[in-house]
Amino acid sequence: MKTGILKVAVVAIFLLFGSAAEKSSAQLSDMGLILAGGISDAEKIGAAYFSPYTEAFGANLNAGWYNTANTHRLLGFDLTFSLNLAVVPGNAKTFDLNEIEGLTGSFTGNGIAPTIANRMDNRPEMQYFENTLSYELPNGTGLGYIPAPTLHLGVGLPKDTDLIIRYVPDIKVGRSGNMGLWGIGIKHSLKQWIPVLRRMPVLNLSLMGGYTSFTNSAGMSFVPSDIGADDNTTAAVSFDGQKLEFGMNSYTANLIVSADIPFITFYGGAGFNSGSSTLKMLGYYPIPELDGSDLVVNDNSVQQKDPLNIKMNNGDSKLQPRFNAGLKFKLAVIHIHFDYIYSDYSVGSVGLGINFR
Repeated sequence: MKTGILKVAVVAIFLLFGSAAEKSSAQLSDMGLILAGGISDAEKIGAAYFSPYTEAFGANLNAGWYNTANTHRLLGFDLTFSLNLAVVPGNAKTFDLNEIEGLTGSFTGNGIAPTIANRMDNRPEMQYFENTLSYELPNGTGLGYIPAPTLHLGVGLPKDTDLIIRYVPDIKVGRSGNMGLWGIGIKHSLKQWIPVLRRMPVLNLSLMGGYTSFTNSAGMSFVPSDIGADDNTTAAVSFDGQKLEFGMNSYTANLIVSADIPFITFYGGAGFNSGSSTLKMLGYYPIPELDGSDLVVNDNSVQQKDPLNIKMNNGDSKLQPRFNAGLKFKLAVIHIHFDYIYSDYSVGSVGLGINFR
């Protein structure tokens, strides 16, 4: 019975996440357009366009790791759902084409374009082949936030140490494709090493670190007619089976303090986030050439297969500071927690779990 409820809860949370993902699916499919100007421009524009969501995903994956500095007794455990909501800051909702070095195409207007987290009615057009080919930069979703679920199991080990495991198998969510995550972390009590704190039963102090890997894939459909090009390819090239793959690795380390009293826990932490992400377009894509005055797509374009592989470090620096504060209510073995992380991409979280210390 409990297992069935747990499975329903996991699917429900992922469906909530998927509703936001579906809003972005149309915009993601439009990313095929940016290949029309070649791989080099596509990588630069794609990185600028997509970066707010990679940042937001990274912030979400580094949330929900703890709701107390206290650790379990040996083989004690907790199982906790958290729903995290990362907020995209205003300065990440547009990007400036003038600041992207090395673009081979020209553009119209002032060069200010929406990222995936924004919407704009009047967007710049990229122009190539002496304006024979032009396309309007993709619009965004208008969603300035990203929800993401986490599910983790914490188990008590010797020496006041907890092993924390995150795992959600690949789940198909509507048309947005498959998504899943796994992670591993550790929390170690520092209180045992500080004589003054050992005499204070309410206060706890610990150090934790965690790693999370997230994957998401979605189907695409982008053919030569979408850019007004003639399809001169043979049977050796098929535009079926196009796929967009997004992967992310996130890391966090935090010093945690909590006041654990009956029925309620106050907790907070300070630390850093880090991470990297990749965005790939797999399959064949129509990258045009100019034949006289006509745009054509031929077999001899070696860039057609798996053309895009964008690698990004999340944040302008490798380490981003973060601070959080939270509150946990305890009723027998059930606990509910709320917390807020202040960082470049702030995150609000709510969680529900069972706890046997």
